Amino acid sequence: MNSMYYYKYLYTYLINLLIAGPENEKLESALPEGTEVNSCTLKGNIVYVDLSKEFIDNAPSGIAEESMIIYSIVNTLTELNEVTGVKFLINGEENK
Repeated sequence: MNSMYYYKYLYTYLINLLIAGPENEKLESALPEGTEVNSCTLKGNIVYVDLSKEFIDNAPSGIAEESMIIYSIVNTLTELNEVTGVKFLINGEENK
């Protein structure tokens, strides 16, 4: 299997696990409801994560909540040896 192909789907798989949330019904997903992964691409050591607009539209307000959402993805992906950073895109574009 081509390693780029493997990693591209590994990143997507890991984020989809975060979206699905914990199996314990008393706990919730850290990511906003309706969020979908459009794509994940590794460029150098940075993973470009392209998410649907629901990631922004359905996100709770507040610094602590927003930080938890971002860091849940960043901390998950940077556990992989080849990843040193994460760049977020919304429907293919940088969010301002």
